[in-house]
Amino acid sequence: MNSTIVQNLPIDVNQFVNSVAKLDPISIGIAIVILVISVYVLVKIHVLRGIVLDPKVLHACAQKGVGLPIDKAFEVVHEELIKHYPQFINAKRNWLLFNGGGAMGMMCCLHASLSEYLIFYGTPLYSQGHSGRYLMDVYDFMIQGTTKQFFPGNFKSIDFPAGKFSYLPMGVAKGYCCEPNSWMLEYGRGIIPLALPYFLFSSIFVTLDIIPWLKAVFYVGSQVTKNLLLRRKI
Repeated sequence: MNSTIVQNLPIDVNQFVNSVAKLDPISIGIAIVILVISVYVLVKIHVLRGIVLDPKVLHACAQKGVGLPIDKAFEVVHEELIKHYPQFINAKRNWLLFNGGGAMGMMCCLHASLSEYLIFYGTPLYSQGHSGRYLMDVYDFMIQGTTKQFFPGNFKSIDFPAGKFSYLPMGVAKGYCCEPNSWMLEYGRGIIPLALPYFLFSSIFVTLDIIPWLKAVFYVGSQVTKNLLLRRKI
């Protein structure tokens, strides 16, 4: 660097470098933690402003299908959802294979945005796996069959039969299984994009079946885009 330019700088470069090098690592760590928390709080506040779906309403809709043949149950629950949220529920039901956390089932995306998702999910066979750990809350409203779950330190499973629902808080993970012919309405609210690796990576890196991944990207991506551009919903 030209010596004349260095002399004209308002800050002594060497002094600045030395002061940065002398910073306490603890102070740097605290500053980083504060920055991360601040960004998270701001994002969470913004995300919450985009919430439109109510777990109580969703539970009531799911209960309408309890006791019905599953194909009829999906029709009834879907119609109820459209009645309550005509702008935000997809009118078509496109089913995809889903792999995640070691479990396999089928899913149908009813709503997708950056702050919420709503799907039908289940399996005609037994399936079990890891729930995933997210920056969002997840509700599973049982329509048919039974799911079982456990948390670290639990030595007995917690059962959720048709008509009941389970709740997975933000930042918590669990083990779960779906008994044969278990079907549910699943709802997530929070920072949805950060959950995409869980939803997609098993199809890409484990089963190497990219078809469901491409379909999921298209169906979910189109709904997220519509909500952002047409409904101004994050």
